[in-house]
Amino acid sequence: MAKFPQPYMVVGAKGMLGTDLVRLLAKSATDVLPVDLEDLDITQADAVSEYLARCRPGLVINAAALTDVDGCETMQEAAFRVNAQAAANLADACKSVSAVLMHISTDYVFDGRKRQPYEENEALSPLGVYGRSKAEGETRVKTILPDSHCIVRTEWLYGTNGKNFVEAILRQAETKEHLTVVNDQTGSPTYTVDLAAALVKLADAGGLGIFHVTNSGETTWHGFACKILEMAGISGISVGPMKSKDLDRPAPRPDYSVLSNARFTELTGECLRNWDQALGDYLVERASKGVVPK
Repeated sequence: MAKFPQPYMVVGAKGMLGTDLVRLLAKSATDVLPVDLEDLDITQADAVSEYLARCRPGLVINAAALTDVDGCETMQEAAFRVNAQAAANLADACKSVSAVLMHISTDYVFDGRKRQPYEENEALSPLGVYGRSKAEGETRVKTILPDSHCIVRTEWLYGTNGKNFVEAILRQAETKEHLTVVNDQTGSPTYTVDLAAALVKLADAGGLGIFHVTNSGETTWHGFACKILEMAGISGISVGPMKSKDLDRPAPRPDYSVLSNARFTELTGECLRNWDQALGDYLVERASKGVVPK
């Protein structure tokens, strides 16, 4: 498969993943077109079509989404508008200019009832509105661009350019001596810097179809929290386990959503490092910036 043609348009360029992706592409001398909400409302089909017709990207990377999992339960119309209809708008526009669409999706398209990593070809079975809207987005992208889509499912993202679980734990550790964290959900924490590099590798390899891309290994949110405190050098704080049902959140979560990265590795020859190694680098980057995401 051939490398995707430039320029690369990054939609959601100011988001947590988009920021790292734009920075990496710029370093590699890729012709990159950063796009965010002030530039283009991707829920407006005509605007999307006109924008792409003017810019003529070779690859569009859609890193924009409504990711408030609990909020989606009460904002169903908005969730489907952003996560499904906007994805279709981008796919239609990509088709008209012969561009490839790389669409970022999620582990929430699965119900989490398995106990082994999910592969790309397994049936979708989302539990809540967020997962259903993302699954619908995938379906529409595949239907519109059967031969020129690259859907990348990932999970448990954190990075220095947005709200994330690592920062939530570190903030709580500033004022509390005891934390309680869910211990019955299992996944693979994924550093956006590593994910961005993997997306570039997929683009370089001309990867088409569906790929799962996460840092290696698995843990629970409780295990993740314990490792965050340990690697940050914070002691004297106990972290107790709790059940998801006791958290009483509006949206259901998959119990087990580890994704198999085998197809990505087969294509690129690469395997993302273990999640705790990535966490160590995140903490170093965070300290070097001296800026804590709000």
